[in-house]
Amino acid sequence: MKISLLQQMYKDVLVGIPLAKESPYYASLLNLCVEQSPERDESRNWMHLPPTDGGIRSHQDTDTSGAAVPTTDETSNSFANVNSFSPREVMLLQLTLIKMMVAKAESQEIEFSMRQKYCEIFVLLLKEERIDSKLICLLSSHDQLLSHMASKCLASLVYFQLKEEDALNVTWLTFTVKTLSGFPENTQVAECLWTLTAVIKDILKDKPLPKAGILKKLLAPLDAVLEGFYSSILFHHFDSHHYTSPYSEAANNLIGFIDLLEALLDSRTELERPLGCQRVVFLKLSYVLNLISSSIHYLIKKKCIMLLKKCVLYKSREDGTSGSLFLQAPSLNEDMLALSNAALQVVNLTWLNQIPLSEKASYFGGTDAAPGGGIQGGSDQTVLRALSLVVLKALEFRFQNSTTEAEIK
Repeated sequence: MKISLLQQMYKDVLVGIPLAKESPYYASLLNLCVEQSPERDESRNWMHLPPTDGGIRSHQDTDTSGAAVPTTDETSNSFANVNSFSPREVMLLQLTLIKMMVAKAESQEIEFSMRQKYCEIFVLLLKEERIDSKLICLLSSHDQLLSHMASKCLASLVYFQLKEEDALNVTWLTFTVKTLSGFPENTQVAECLWTLTAVIKDILKDKPLPKAGILKKLLAPLDAVLEGFYSSILFHHFDSHHYTSPYSEAANNLIGFIDLLEALLDSRTELERPLGCQRVVFLKLSYVLNLISSSIHYLIKKKCIMLLKKCVLYKSREDGTSGSLFLQAPSLNEDMLALSNAALQVVNLTWLNQIPLSEKASYFGGTDAAPGGGIQGGSDQTVLRALSLVVLKALEFRFQNSTTEAEIK
């Protein structure tokens, strides 16, 4: 692999030196050497890394006529002092470069000609090298760093196409729909969820971007799938040992989905009429409440409780940012009422007494699960405050929407 050429390219991009050669040259350098096995299992994307002493795959199937592609002499010179680099290290450098270039292509501080050059390279990578398919293959890698970097790069490229081309990446969309629809038979969904969450967060962070249209283009094709996935992943008996460790695949899937639900909640303010996937937590809160009272790991319980807190504070945020929008959005009133009813219904039972306030010690009802825990046995004040706020806000909203004294009682 032409590692020294990549290293030089990295230095040039980092300090802002214009890339002097033609775009196909750099697209060839950045092209990932990942091949899908034709006999792969349909439930996952198997990949093959190149041998340690290999190079960039031949681009005989890619039209690079007239392009200044790396030559054999350049390759041999590059290998003079870099034989110790593994294909994994080369791939990580490629992924780092792609992520960096996407960020610079979106920055208004970078010269227009340089941003245009980066965009040309991305178009070549997507249209000719099918780098999106290769990144999807890398998502299933057992190498967590490779999988993580592939997810970040894929999210950046999906966002780039949405913003610059006003187009949703069909390869990624097909993969996402197939992966989420295949659950629970297909259990490898965490990486898919991370990628979607990252795309949403990238959109929300881009302040000058008109977000409503781009969010709708992203989420509308996934709306029904995400609603179905919500029911599939949360309609479980979570007493299995698979959920007692935060490092298991099952727990990882749940954590990734909770992060996605938070991103969907944050994105709701951008749409005048929220999609079903942005409302589902409010309308089907019982799924989350059952999850919190199950025997899953404390970390997941805490994340769910923090999600509940964000939900009950959502109306206040809406009122503060959009004035009378709350009065114009009956769906929000309906959603808050459904959330309040569900929360108060379980509180009226023994639900709170089942909620631990730390990994080792006291429960909301005061039962000590680990006597003699000392200082470490103290309750988690963050969770305690969040649960209290959920109950108080639910009561407040019910009071505001009650018309008779009997309802208030």
